[in-house]
Amino acid sequence: MSNSSTSTTENITANLVRFVGYGLLIMSISNFADALLPPRFGQDATWEFTALGKVSGSSPVTIIGLVLIFYGEATARSPFGKTILKILSWLSLVLSIFYVIMTLIGISASIRINNENNAQASLASTQQINQFNVAKENLKNTDDTNLQRVAEFIQQRSPNLQLNRSNPTELRAQLNAEIAKSEAQIKATLEESKNRAFRQLIKQSGKSLFESLVSAVILFGIWNQTKWTRTTVKQRKKKSSKSMADLADIASTPTLEQTPPSTDKDTD
Repeated sequence: MSNSSTSTTENITANLVRFVGYGLLIMSISNFADALLPPRFGQDATWEFTALGKVSGSSPVTIIGLVLIFYGEATARSPFGKTILKILSWLSLVLSIFYVIMTLIGISASIRINNENNAQASLASTQQINQFNVAKENLKNTDDTNLQRVAEFIQQRSPNLQLNRSNPTELRAQLNAEIAKSEAQIKATLEESKNRAFRQLIKQSGKSLFESLVSAVILFGIWNQTKWTRTTVKQRKKKSSKSMADLADIASTPTLEQTPPSTDKDTD
């Protein structure tokens, strides 16, 4: 009576665990849809990078769901439930391949995003340098009257800046120095922004790529460890009977017994 009660309790627990697993798997389908729809592969590197982050970040939900569904193996399963297990076993392999592909896509997207960031930084730097070159050229060709107006305008925007407006030559040199100083500051700011964007990209891509690779390995392991779902009962029985026959053959194999060598006694 107690054995029957224990078996019933175990079946109830197994069904509850599997029910939670199916729920998590359905949730993971929602996560995949949110990350991959509408697909923009090969069109937008930022979208590909974001999609990788979403699917790799939500992979634990998928993995835990599959493990819970496979809990208890074939115990208390209906024929339909066993068919579902076979499908999910192959789905684990498909998802493993998918995560490997997403890893490769993520690497490509990271490289393209970095190239885009460098191109934007180079364009911004070129534009700023051109503006400073124009300012230098204008300052070089302007007369003393316009030079005073420029100095007045600059001092209104930077009251702490001390300019010698009484000496045009010295004033011109001071303005050139200010332009060069501003140019250096802009270049340093742009370079720092580019380096900060690169570090952030490496940090995010490294995390997503690592999670994606680990997910691929785990899902492949799930597929490999659920071979029992992909074999029929007859095949399992055949393998079992073959193993028993092999053991019987080994047991019936005659062994060589070593007999102690006979010794001849000396007779008088």
